[in-house]
Amino acid sequence: MLMGRLISSATLATAIVVGAAFTALPANASIIDWTLVGVTFVDGGTAGGTFSTDSTTGHVTAFDIITTAGTTLPGQVYDSTTSFLFANNGFSPNSFITYLNDLSAAVYLNLEFVNPLTSSGVDSLVTGYAYDNSTGYTFGSWECRGCTNLRTVTAGEAVSATPLPSTWTMLIVGFLGLGFFAYRGTRNRSAAIAAA
Repeated sequence: MLMGRLISSATLATAIVVGAAFTALPANASIIDWTLVGVTFVDGGTAGGTFSTDSTTGHVTAFDIITTAGTTLPGQVYDSTTSFLFANNGFSPNSFITYLNDLSAAVYLNLEFVNPLTSSGVDSLVTGYAYDNSTGYTFGSWECRGCTNLRTVTAGEAVSATPLPSTWTMLIVGFLGLGFFAYRGTRNRSAAIAAA
């Protein structure tokens, strides 16, 4: 009976120590995948596709976005084979700019969001276009070709699913669960022996 209690106590202590050690590890950033929904331009064109952000910084790590033709600009494809990320938070906060260098003119797509892209959910685009003389920021979401022809976004948002829990979190929960069940099992055996 004494041996059972010692084993039980040692198992519980081990589970608590291992759980505490892993809980103290710094959290790693995860990637959040976003889908553009309902994005329309003032000239009748649209934008759709996906992009990914780092959950700590909100910076874009990958993108695959297609715009359709409107009365101002033709449609474009922005992805890793046709273009590159020009800047995170380049012209305004919570934004990213992709750059497509076709032979006739440079084409930019600037998407600015109301909130940082650091947590999953729904984040609305900042629509229109505005320039702040005091900060030098250009606010809003837009696409331009040679930045002489510019069309602004009139509506749209980005939607993401809740990311899966990290491996470390699942490992910690597993260790704590094993420790708890080992503790309960030895307690129940001890109670049954004492009752007999």
